[in-house]
Amino acid sequence: MTKDHLTGITNDMDQQTEMLTDAEINALAQKVNKKINLPFLSEEKELIVFAKLIKWIDRELYKILPNEYYDLIHDASDGLTSQEATDFEIRLTPLINNTINIPILSEKLEAKLISLVLSGIMGAMVKGSKLDEAVVPS
Repeated sequence: MTKDHLTGITNDMDQQTEMLTDAEINALAQKVNKKINLPFLSEEKELIVFAKLIKWIDRELYKILPNEYYDLIHDASDGLTSQEATDFEIRLTPLINNTINIPILSEKLEAKLISLVLSGIMGAMVKGSKLDEAVVPS
Protein backbone atom coordinates (compact mmCIF):
# COMPACT_ATOMS: atom_id res chain seq x y z
CA MET A 1 0.00 0.00 0.00
CA THR A 2 1.08 3.53 -0.60
CA LYS A 3 1.34 6.26 2.04
CA ASP A 4 -1.85 7.75 0.57
CA HIS A 5 -3.68 4.44 1.14
CA LEU A 6 -2.49 4.31 4.75
CA THR A 7 -3.43 7.95 5.35
CA GLY A 8 -6.85 7.29 3.85
CA ILE A 9 -7.36 4.28 6.12
CA THR A 10 -6.38 6.29 9.18
CA ASN A 11 -8.68 9.17 8.23
CA ASP A 12 -11.51 6.76 7.50
CA MET A 13 -11.14 4.95 10.82
CA ASP A 14 -10.68 8.09 12.92
CA GLN A 15 -13.01 10.61 11.32
CA GLN A 16 -16.04 8.81 9.92
CA THR A 17 -18.33 7.03 12.37
CA GLU A 18 -21.33 6.02 10.28
CA MET A 19 -22.31 5.02 6.76
CA LEU A 20 -26.04 5.70 6.34
CA THR A 21 -27.30 9.03 5.06
CA ASP A 22 -30.13 10.88 6.79
CA ALA A 23 -32.45 9.89 3.95
CA GLU A 24 -31.51 6.21 4.32
CA ILE A 25 -32.05 6.38 8.09
CA ASN A 26 -35.42 8.01 7.47
CA ALA A 27 -36.42 5.29 4.98
CA LEU A 28 -35.43 2.50 7.39
CA ALA A 29 -37.18 4.26 10.29
CA GLN A 30 -40.40 4.47 8.28
CA LYS A 31 -40.22 0.75 7.45
CA VAL A 32 -39.56 -0.18 11.09
CA ASN A 33 -42.32 2.15 12.29
CA LYS A 34 -44.84 0.22 10.18
CA LYS A 35 -43.82 -3.07 11.83
CA ILE A 36 -43.19 -2.11 15.48
CA ASN A 37 -45.38 -0.10 17.82
CA LEU A 38 -43.90 1.69 20.83
CA PRO A 39 -46.27 2.19 23.76
CA PHE A 40 -47.20 5.70 24.88
CA LEU A 41 -45.71 7.50 21.85
CA SER A 42 -47.32 9.12 18.83
CA GLU A 43 -46.31 7.87 15.37
CA GLU A 44 -44.17 10.99 14.87
CA LYS A 45 -42.26 10.42 18.12
CA GLU A 46 -41.91 6.71 17.32
CA LEU A 47 -40.29 7.64 14.02
CA ILE A 48 -37.77 9.85 15.84
CA VAL A 49 -36.94 7.10 18.34
CA PHE A 50 -36.48 4.56 15.54
CA ALA A 51 -34.23 6.96 13.61
CA LYS A 52 -32.04 7.34 16.72
CA LEU A 53 -31.89 3.58 17.22
CA ILE A 54 -31.03 2.99 13.54
CA LYS A 55 -28.26 5.59 13.78
CA TRP A 56 -26.92 3.68 16.80
CA ILE A 57 -27.02 0.39 14.89
CA ASP A 58 -25.32 2.10 11.93
CA ARG A 59 -22.48 3.33 14.17
CA GLU A 60 -21.98 -0.14 15.64
CA LEU A 61 -21.96 -1.73 12.17
CA TYR A 62 -19.45 0.87 11.02
CA LYS A 63 -17.11 -0.26 13.81
CA ILE A 64 -17.13 -3.91 12.76
CA LEU A 65 -17.59 -3.84 8.96
CA PRO A 66 -14.81 -2.70 6.67
CA ASN A 67 -16.11 0.23 4.62
CA GLU A 68 -15.32 -1.63 1.42
CA TYR A 69 -18.19 -3.97 2.33
CA TYR A 70 -20.50 -1.51 4.08
CA ASP A 71 -20.26 0.95 1.18
CA LEU A 72 -21.93 -1.65 -1.07
CA ILE A 73 -25.25 -0.18 0.14
CA HIS A 74 -24.49 2.80 -2.11
CA ASP A 75 -23.25 0.84 -5.15
CA ALA A 76 -25.83 -1.08 -7.16
CA SER A 77 -23.21 -2.16 -9.71
CA ASP A 78 -21.28 -4.33 -7.24
CA GLY A 79 -22.28 -6.41 -4.27
CA LEU A 80 -23.13 -9.68 -2.65
CA THR A 81 -25.42 -12.45 -3.81
CA SER A 82 -28.74 -12.79 -2.00
CA GLN A 83 -27.43 -15.87 -0.18
CA GLU A 84 -24.24 -14.08 0.90
CA ALA A 85 -26.31 -11.16 2.23
CA THR A 86 -28.52 -13.56 4.20
CA ASP A 87 -25.49 -15.37 5.62
CA PHE A 88 -23.89 -12.03 6.50
CA GLU A 89 -27.07 -10.90 8.27
CA ILE A 90 -27.21 -14.16 10.27
CA ARG A 91 -23.62 -13.64 11.46
CA LEU A 92 -24.06 -9.93 12.22
CA THR A 93 -27.38 -10.09 14.08
CA PRO A 94 -26.04 -11.65 17.31
CA LEU A 95 -23.02 -9.31 17.28
CA ILE A 96 -25.24 -6.24 17.08
CA ASN A 97 -27.82 -7.67 19.50
CA ASN A 98 -25.05 -8.28 22.07
CA THR A 99 -23.75 -4.74 21.64
CA ILE A 100 -27.03 -2.87 21.65
CA ASN A 101 -29.41 -3.01 24.57
CA ILE A 102 -32.59 -0.98 24.19
CA PRO A 103 -34.29 -0.83 27.60
CA ILE A 104 -37.56 0.58 26.22
CA LEU A 105 -38.06 -2.58 24.17
CA SER A 106 -38.55 -6.16 25.23
CA GLU A 107 -35.80 -8.50 24.13
CA LYS A 108 -38.17 -9.90 21.50
CA LEU A 109 -38.97 -6.46 20.05
CA GLU A 110 -35.30 -5.46 20.22
CA ALA A 111 -34.38 -8.54 18.18
CA LYS A 112 -37.15 -7.75 15.68
CA LEU A 113 -35.93 -4.15 15.30
CA ILE A 114 -32.32 -5.21 14.78
CA SER A 115 -33.40 -7.90 12.32
CA LEU A 116 -35.52 -5.43 10.30
CA VAL A 117 -32.70 -2.88 10.14
CA LEU A 118 -30.02 -5.42 9.24
CA SER A 119 -32.29 -7.03 6.67
CA GLY A 120 -32.73 -3.65 4.97
CA ILE A 121 -29.01 -2.90 5.06
CA MET A 122 -27.88 -6.35 3.93
CA GLY A 123 -30.52 -6.39 1.20
CA ALA A 124 -29.06 -3.12 -0.10
CA MET A 125 -25.64 -4.79 -0.30
CA VAL A 126 -26.92 -7.28 -2.91
CA LYS A 127 -25.64 -6.58 -6.40
CA GLY A 128 -28.23 -4.57 -8.31
CA SER A 129 -29.79 -3.20 -5.12
CA LYS A 130 -29.48 0.06 -3.28
CA LEU A 131 -30.84 1.25 0.04
CA ASP A 132 -34.06 3.18 -0.48
CA GLU A 133 -34.02 6.81 0.50
CA ALA A 134 -36.90 8.81 1.89
CA VAL A 135 -37.08 12.55 1.61
CA VAL A 136 -36.12 14.14 4.89
CA PRO A 137 -38.62 16.91 5.67
CA SER A 138 -37.17 20.28 6.57
